[in-house]
Amino acid sequence: MSGVMLDQERVTVTVDPGVCRFTAKVTGWMEDGELKCEIHSGCKHVQDFAHALHPIGVMEVIKMPFSANPIYEIGGRTLKHSTCPLPMAVLKVFEAAGGLGLKRNVTVVFDK
Repeated sequence: MSGVMLDQERVTVTVDPGVCRFTAKVTGWMEDGELKCEIHSGCKHVQDFAHALHPIGVMEVIKMPFSANPIYEIGGRTLKHSTCPLPMAVLKVFEAAGGLGLKRNVTVVFDK
């Protein structure tokens, strides 16, 4: 089995984007050597982002610079708010589903 990439488990995160209140659920998985995902959200722009996503190879997840990363490129064309956390969330899900990283929470908390 050397050199054969096995499909990984499905990885799901819930994203609370803040002020807009359009919570999203992102689920990603590895299938036939490519990463795929589905996103559920009440935000029309996030739905557009989800429909524009296509399966990608594992190494595309870590593609740098940010401006050349395919997930950020799609987000730049479909999302209307530059600080929308969905592209990052998709990349974190893909990273875990592709076996490139551990499932660890990411947080941004404003100091009071």
